[in-house]
Amino acid sequence: MLVIICYRGAAMNRQNTTFDNDVFAHVAQLFEQKGRMLPSDVLEQFARDVVDRVSERVSDHLEAARLSIAAEDVAAFCDLLQMPDQPRVALDFIAARRAEGVSLEDVYLEYIGGAARLLGERWEDDRMTPLQVTVCAGTLYALMRALRASELADYRFDSRRMALFATVPGEQHGVGITVAADMFRKAGWDIDLQVGLDHERLLDRVKKTQPSIIGLSLSGQDRLPDLLKLIVALRLASNHTFIGVAPGSDLTADEIRSVADVDIVFGDALSAIAALDNVVATRQSL
Repeated sequence: MLVIICYRGAAMNRQNTTFDNDVFAHVAQLFEQKGRMLPSDVLEQFARDVVDRVSERVSDHLEAARLSIAAEDVAAFCDLLQMPDQPRVALDFIAARRAEGVSLEDVYLEYIGGAARLLGERWEDDRMTPLQVTVCAGTLYALMRALRASELADYRFDSRRMALFATVPGEQHGVGITVAADMFRKAGWDIDLQVGLDHERLLDRVKKTQPSIIGLSLSGQDRLPDLLKLIVALRLASNHTFIGVAPGSDLTADEIRSVADVDIVFGDALSAIAALDNVVATRQSL
């Protein structure tokens, strides 16, 4: 089972930090496990995805807006990401800035987004190694997830029994998820079934429809890197979405949970229907 490590620096106890510490600890732990299980080229692709997608989100803002945070402060934060015990150091830094009154928007766009841009520049200029950038990107991703998770209390969950079901990019067959979609429909669910879409087309579909629930079908371990890449992109594009995965027979639920930032691992279709019915009922009551 996954062991959750809590990073509880002094800054976390300050007023108005608006931060989900449990999400940060969980996502940081997932990244550590990725480093133990996945080859270096897959980890480097993870870092590239985080750096590129976070940078894309802030580039227009940084060009159009008057910056409220000095470039040297952003560079100092980026430097902190390379320090020993950097998850705790970065966490305390951001929590302290929030306690000082820095807005969530400025944390997202100027500190985290600015650091992502600097990481990309330092990577391209060979001022940082791929391994260094990968570790820093993992912390930035955990920070973004924790900050955005703290906003979910204000998010109005779509309580209709609707979900987007899709195959992981690269999958050759969609029989299993098609059968599952039919069973969900018979149980009264409205399922948007997408089979065979590549990474960008599937991501565009999610951005367009903003589903509250996504169910992904993973045929086997060879597609695990594609799943991890997709989930990172989905979380950055739509943090409120509840994500589940139905894995192939060569992967256990614990193996999926140990590396993938998902909310649930499905078994058979009937148990999946019961589980998602419970998700909808629970979030309706919040």
